[in-house]
Amino acid sequence: MKAVRPYTIKGHILCQTIGLIARIMHLFKGKKWRYAQEFEENPRTMGLKDLLYFTYKYYYNPPLLPLHSEVLHHFQNALLNVSNFTTELTISLGGDLMPYEMIKPKHTSKIWDVVGPDFFGSDIVFANLETPIDLTKKQSFVPEVMLSNMLFNTNEQTFDIFNGNGKYRGFDILSIANNHSLDMGETGLLSTIDFLKNKNIVSIGAAKSIDESSQPVIIEKNGFKIGFIAYTYSLNQFDAPNDKPWLINLLPLNIPNCDLTLIKQQTETCKNAGAELVLCSLHAGNAYQTYPSKTTVDLFENIFNTCGVDIIIGGHPHNLQPWRNYTFKDPYSTRIKTGFAIYSLADFIAYDIFTWCHLCAYVKLEIGKDSNGQIQMRPTVKPLIMERTNGNLQLQYAEEVFKKTALSAEESDIKILYDACVGK
Repeated sequence: MKAVRPYTIKGHILCQTIGLIARIMHLFKGKKWRYAQEFEENPRTMGLKDLLYFTYKYYYNPPLLPLHSEVLHHFQNALLNVSNFTTELTISLGGDLMPYEMIKPKHTSKIWDVVGPDFFGSDIVFANLETPIDLTKKQSFVPEVMLSNMLFNTNEQTFDIFNGNGKYRGFDILSIANNHSLDMGETGLLSTIDFLKNKNIVSIGAAKSIDESSQPVIIEKNGFKIGFIAYTYSLNQFDAPNDKPWLINLLPLNIPNCDLTLIKQQTETCKNAGAELVLCSLHAGNAYQTYPSKTTVDLFENIFNTCGVDIIIGGHPHNLQPWRNYTFKDPYSTRIKTGFAIYSLADFIAYDIFTWCHLCAYVKLEIGKDSNGQIQMRPTVKPLIMERTNGNLQLQYAEEVFKKTALSAEESDIKILYDACVGK
């Protein structure tokens, strides 16, 4: 497959130059690097070897296979069996909203036309906002070819594209816990919280005060109380202020045996406040690979078993990764429950030149109660492809794209990842 497809002459030259370096690395590391490697992927801790591997899998050859065979076994026979119930509440769960330079009005007038009615038609709409919004500072978008650490900052115009292009009612709640949270410093993070509040959008994963950080975030709709929590594994080259560790929910999620005390405490706070389901947004994992690492698989399992969340929504890897259901004993009710996890929803509104990043998804979650009065949920994953035609972007349902009699070279490459995610 062709890993990256730049769209300018300059981009082609840069990618070809870096690709040449990656081809040389392939002579020495290609056999090993066909498997996804286990590493933290944190700019604060990455060494030269990690940077070379990251470059190799982005510009030349993304790994199709996990390093550990247990990861493939993890996704087998994981279908959800639920009791019959009438849907009383729907929730849309989207992936990462990222300020790529292509996300401008001239490229996005129809970006939501196909999927917008269903996605924004839910009772509660959620995603991860992966950029600060500080209107007092200069805008900073993701360039076509990324050659250094990027500091993001987004304007109101770009946010309006994220938020439905003025055609739909927009988001109810957004996570702001991710590796770009502090790109504009503490003031940028606080400005983002205020910006969203002025839009009547709830934010999670960060707080303006220690008291606010201890408060549960619960959205009550149609007689149900849904709790939301969010965490990030990294803040890139930054760290949370020593005197304000509560500012952002930062945990070493990409390191084995991560301490889950904070997740357990915040889940319990939501449960004690009446939350019937708790959704956990995790910004973690490794970018540009088909499957999560064993560290990430173990992390998700431990969060279900130890903390008792009901749904885990993964982000950060940029491309779609598989999903599954997980049976566990709820540490609060002691009931045997079935949780749902998707390891990466991928870039949602974005345009990375890495081919696989154009495959993403959202989860449509139906909630109701069975005949015994027990709350039930039915998640449906809806894979999408960000199609680019004559410079115009539009989200399309992947299954509809794949019905075409002849797929483009890019669509054929994307289908490799799609087939792996859906178990074909």
